[in-house]
Amino acid sequence: MIHIASCKFKYDKEIVVDMNSLKIQEGEHLFLHGKSGTGKSTFLNLLCGVLEPTSGEIEVFKTKLGLLSHAQKDKFRADNYGTIFQQFNLLPYLSVEENIALACEFSKLKTSQVKNIKQEIASLLEALELSVDLKTSAMYLSVGQQQRVAVARALIGKPKIIIADEPTSALDSDTKERFMQLLFRQVEAQNSTLIFVSHDKSLASNFGRVIDFSDINKVKR
Repeated sequence: MIHIASCKFKYDKEIVVDMNSLKIQEGEHLFLHGKSGTGKSTFLNLLCGVLEPTSGEIEVFKTKLGLLSHAQKDKFRADNYGTIFQQFNLLPYLSVEENIALACEFSKLKTSQVKNIKQEIASLLEALELSVDLKTSAMYLSVGQQQRVAVARALIGKPKIIIADEPTSALDSDTKERFMQLLFRQVEAQNSTLIFVSHDKSLASNFGRVIDFSDINKVKR
């Protein structure tokens, strides 16, 4: 489903990512771990088409991202990806419902997967064990509540690829384990591919495939 070949990325004159090859299969649950500052987030931005490789090729669903215009990349990303950011990136002035629904605002494909968006949002939050008024502004949510809203936003519309960038960094061990259970249950329910990046090796046992980022990125820090 995803094929990366001879991919390099330079920031100014410094090489940040340099990898020969990586293949990720459809439906795979991949855990990518490594120290902070080693280029993991840069790699995710390359994978999503937010950044463009200095050289090499990234192919997703037989689409070569480097051949797409900026507008085409935006559409491809909106249709195929759901992202859980480390800082969650919720809009504080929008409600819970509005934050989650945003994922469908930019994708007709995701919208077509949802019969009733309000019901789908309520169903996702119930599955994620979050009981909160949908009209509550995101600014009033706890960290744990924000996280689950961010996950619901990533999952709505059944995207084929879920990207998770250090989503458990602010959680204690008990909350972290429960979160992982809920995330996996929902990802498996919609048969999405999960690419999960973290420096926390304790999470590795949850995944079918585990890669140390330093084993695939030739740039050593």
